[in-house]
Amino acid sequence: QAAAGGGRTALRACGVHNVCRLLTRRAHGFYARDAGVAHRKNLGLLRKIMCQESTKFKNVWTTHSASPIAYERGRIYMDNYQCCITSIAQQPRLIYQKSKCAKSEKIEDALLLECPLGEMLPSPSDYKASLIVLTVQNWLLRLSADSGEVLEKVYLAGSCCKFFRYLSWDTPQEVMIVKSAQNKLPAAARQAGIQQTVLFYLAVFQVLPLSFIGMLEINKKIFGNSVTDVAVSNGILIVMYSMGLVRLYNFKAILEQFMEQPFDLGQEFNWNGQVGVVGKYPFGLPCNIKITDTPPLLFEASSLENAFQIGGYPWHYIITPNKKKHKGVFHICSLKDNAL
Repeated sequence: QAAAGGGRTALRACGVHNVCRLLTRRAHGFYARDAGVAHRKNLGLLRKIMCQESTKFKNVWTTHSASPIAYERGRIYMDNYQCCITSIAQQPRLIYQKSKCAKSEKIEDALLLECPLGEMLPSPSDYKASLIVLTVQNWLLRLSADSGEVLEKVYLAGSCCKFFRYLSWDTPQEVMIVKSAQNKLPAAARQAGIQQTVLFYLAVFQVLPLSFIGMLEINKKIFGNSVTDVAVSNGILIVMYSMGLVRLYNFKAILEQFMEQPFDLGQEFNWNGQVGVVGKYPFGLPCNIKITDTPPLLFEASSLENAFQIGGYPWHYIITPNKKKHKGVFHICSLKDNAL
């Protein structure tokens, strides 16, 4: 036992550098008791394999594109998602190539959607990976990741909002947020003294099966005049202000408290004098979540350029002090007591 103990001490002192031994230790769960250690060890393994002197690299494929190239889980998307190439094979190969689309069908943003484990889904196509895309004309489409075929389509823009531009996850692979561009009045309207109070619209969807939870507006009257941007992540509404202030609110509580009436996709509705079908053209989605009072504030912090991240266990947040001279400096603080 003493010899074994001494061996372990020596091992800890010098560190384990052999990739095979590191893999074995990972399989035995040596890193399971500390958050983030397994991820760091995995990156360390990758670095050791790639940077060892005996490793040789060769160019197997080259491509060029005038438009941005996107990458999602082993798939390379080019030509505004019209071309899909797998990068998993020894040499990248074409999965599908769609015909060139009109400018009105241009894709603004996309998310890869994968089947949740252990759940019964209504359609066989739901069990295969798909791509959720947002078009310039405010259509939300679910495409087959293998063929590009349109599996579902939802029209977003009703009378309240015309410019949805961004897709993001609230809860990855479970709850999706579709955010509008910031509402700006035309110059003529501003000169006439008309005030713009609604800054953003957020449409909230449950995915697989795709279902509409609700749509809400971010209003100056509720959140203040200096709001510059909003985001939703892990059940938290993050509101950013021009002076570098970041405020956090309970997004789930907002949905529950201010929901006026729930609607399902495909449901006929009569809403504020409008009659239509939810998610169908030209009616789109009703704005059925009306925030009438400022929600309870969970947390606020001041950070340069609204740089703010939160995570870990126990919870911590990362900010940059709100002064230009501190650009590139990061403070990691405890969420419990703000201790640095």
